[in-house]
Amino acid sequence: MNPIFETSGQICQCGRVTKGRSRTGCVLLPLMLLLAGCASVQPKPGGTEAVVEQWLAAPYAPTFTVRDTESSLGPYDPHTKSITLRDLVKFHGHPCDGLVTAACALKVGLQELYPEGVVDRTDTGGISNNSPCFGDAVAFVTGARIRFGTQKIDPSLGNEFILYRFSTGKAVKVALKPGLFPAEVAALEAKIRAGQFNEGEMRRCQRLQWEFARGLLERPWADSFSVTPLNGFVWKPDGYEHLGPRGDVINKHFGRPQERRPSP
Repeated sequence: MNPIFETSGQICQCGRVTKGRSRTGCVLLPLMLLLAGCASVQPKPGGTEAVVEQWLAAPYAPTFTVRDTESSLGPYDPHTKSITLRDLVKFHGHPCDGLVTAACALKVGLQELYPEGVVDRTDTGGISNNSPCFGDAVAFVTGARIRFGTQKIDPSLGNEFILYRFSTGKAVKVALKPGLFPAEVAALEAKIRAGQFNEGEMRRCQRLQWEFARGLLERPWADSFSVTPLNGFVWKPDGYEHLGPRGDVINKHFGRPQERRPSP
């Protein structure tokens, strides 16, 4: 008997057990069905990636130039890096209106803290509400982390962000302007979170969210966001049991004494 293409007493089509020898079809058909099942759950070509491509092509898709240290215990890297919406989507997991709202808001606020154009991710703190989108965007773009006391959560914030530069003590609050967020999206989101929705409503909400995000990227950020200086703002880390110092920034000024500044 051919050990690959013939079996004895194996499960065949429709789950029935064959008696005696079964030929190629009995072995290959279940395998083909299995592969087809796996393929059916894969993302459709051109799905969310097409959304990201549209966002990147928009005239006001934010890009961030950032500065970090060059190793775990090393000094500042003399080279900068660029962060795009695609990078944010990869970090966050999916494209959504919250991620774009956060990215645009952070761009506006960080321009105030870093007018020279390079964001120091070892010197920046950020505060948002506990939205997965907002919190992820703050952490990724600014380098802030709750465990190092440089990222904070404030449930009272709505579509708002507070950004802080430790070396200068300068802080700003960025907010989405009133009336811009679509009322229908807010209603659908509330309905979906309550578990009282159908697939059509879920898909419509998703489409409207993406359309709102695209709209933010089609106009100047100042049209959608306001910036308020927070004079006298004092940074106080959130209480966290395992709060500790960030080890990969302790030598960031090594070899560059002219750049020595307080670290968070």
